[in-house]
Amino acid sequence: MVNTKNTNNTNNTENPAYRENGIHPENGMKPDNGLHQKEGAIPPAGAALTHLEVYPDRAQYRPGQPGSLLIELETAQDAILELRIVFNKLERTVASHTLSVLTTGGQLLKLPTPLYLEETEWAGYGARVTVLHEGVALGAASTAYDIADHWRRAPRYGFLSDFRSGEAGDLRDVESMNKFHLNVIQFYDWMYRHDDLIPPTDEFTDPMGREMSYRVVKEKLAAVQGKGMAAMAYGAVYAGLKDFLQQRPEWGLYQRSGDPFQLIDLFYIMDITPGSPWTDHIVEQFARVVAAGFDGIHMDQYGFPKKAVRRIDGREETVDLAECYPALIDRTKAAVTEIDPSAGLIFNNVGNYPVSKTASSDQEAIYIEVWPPVIHLRELKGLIDNARLLNPEKPVILSAYLPSFYPEAGNDPEWAENGAVLTMATIFASGGYHLLLGEDNSMLTKPYYPDYAPMRQTFALEVRRYYDFIVRFGALLHHPALEDVSYTYTAGVNTEIVFEGSHAFAPNGDTGSVWTIVKRKPGYLIVHLLNLIGLEDDYWEHGKRSRPEPQNGIVCTVLLDHPAETIYTASPDDLAGEIVYPDYTLTKHEQGIAARIVLPRLDIWTMLVVKYGEQE
Repeated sequence: MVNTKNTNNTNNTENPAYRENGIHPENGMKPDNGLHQKEGAIPPAGAALTHLEVYPDRAQYRPGQPGSLLIELETAQDAILELRIVFNKLERTVASHTLSVLTTGGQLLKLPTPLYLEETEWAGYGARVTVLHEGVALGAASTAYDIADHWRRAPRYGFLSDFRSGEAGDLRDVESMNKFHLNVIQFYDWMYRHDDLIPPTDEFTDPMGREMSYRVVKEKLAAVQGKGMAAMAYGAVYAGLKDFLQQRPEWGLYQRSGDPFQLIDLFYIMDITPGSPWTDHIVEQFARVVAAGFDGIHMDQYGFPKKAVRRIDGREETVDLAECYPALIDRTKAAVTEIDPSAGLIFNNVGNYPVSKTASSDQEAIYIEVWPPVIHLRELKGLIDNARLLNPEKPVILSAYLPSFYPEAGNDPEWAENGAVLTMATIFASGGYHLLLGEDNSMLTKPYYPDYAPMRQTFALEVRRYYDFIVRFGALLHHPALEDVSYTYTAGVNTEIVFEGSHAFAPNGDTGSVWTIVKRKPGYLIVHLLNLIGLEDDYWEHGKRSRPEPQNGIVCTVLLDHPAETIYTASPDDLAGEIVYPDYTLTKHEQGIAARIVLPRLDIWTMLVVKYGEQE
């Protein structure tokens, strides 16, 4: 047995783009990148920080695009502070620099400083700012950002639904979404009518009776795009209002009884067969929307009917709508990209229907609106796994609403928050994205987006850590090359990964166990541990009376395919946002050599990363 102290041998290289920003990498930095307060040191009087926050100035950056890290800080009294800023790409320190600033006591200072940027197709980065006064560390804060050639690489989906005239000039919602790195925003129910999207006047009333302002829509559109976010216009693929159908009865879809299909006697289902008059009409509407400035279309459906009757030339035909959606998606994408080659498209597979037909269509992601009978946490992972098998190149987005936060339900906020964190952790660790956040620090509670609920400030900060985490480690969470080997590497007869601890470890996602999700891609083995110990149930929509019971002393033994370059853990539950390099030993394994790793405390979600050295 060989005792091996984990090290991170990072060699930084000079980056021309970074030099232009006046930032220079520092070689040989220690892996924790931390600053340690002098033993016994007491911050000088008045130097205490009263506010420290860091975030990028855009939700996402394009290759070659400049960007800034925004640092907000405030001290109780005037002080000269030293800011040490470190940038990481996964575990590797890529650059750092130091600033000296003078603060005025009681006044908030907002300081922009250049980001580390490089030419890349897609990559995520972490940024950490530590504040010192006379050599004493007063505090630190972290954030993340990513660079991508198109938002489809990492679609962190958000929403806006308030467009009344009173919203004019109020862009707090866009600032809020930027701090969560939401890079593609659905403008929900922004339109005049479902069958006539662009409003003819500035002020109008939408079909649900809401007083709306198209001027506000356009203002939000410009603000979203100014933050590096794509604006997606909601549009129902087959919804016409009642008067629209009455004027064109042959355009509708009908039940066998002869009654038209409809929703709440307001939205009537139209015929989407290829070449139908309605299809020509709605595709032209979608094209007009992109020509008006939107970055793409969110194509919605209601999950029903699955089969219907159309009327054509005095006869009736049965329509299988699942067979119609792919052609409609492809035709819409062709129409919008003719106007804007970068325009995007997302189609809603309601209740996972009909994902097997649409997964290969020309769209940016596989988007699934989750409904019963998918009620358990492990079933969320099942949706993501199935979608990735259908089309590994497409990211997967789940719209999993959290009714526990619905304001009128009157639930205890902490109860709702306990459940929400487990739902987010499950979706992210499984390799999916989550449509949940939007407006001003708010989240969706129901499929009608105006029923959103604001988050408490403390919970919003926790959710920001989770979104920082998926941005920084996106290549280990969402990369198309990731393969799920959970059921072949852990538990049962499998010995490639073995756990030691006081509770069960299994890939099944059962309460009372630590749920183990194992992914691999060239050069990496990634093990996610989700803590389900002490929970009363595993329903993803529900709140929880308490958080899982923290687990200490977990030991993980991993068969090494190749010699490990580095082994580390990271967790969004870590308030410091730091990578941890646990000690490990090399030990004999029946199939070769294994690393026996003592893991740090597990609260909700910890990711263990084994990075292999380069192989011939």
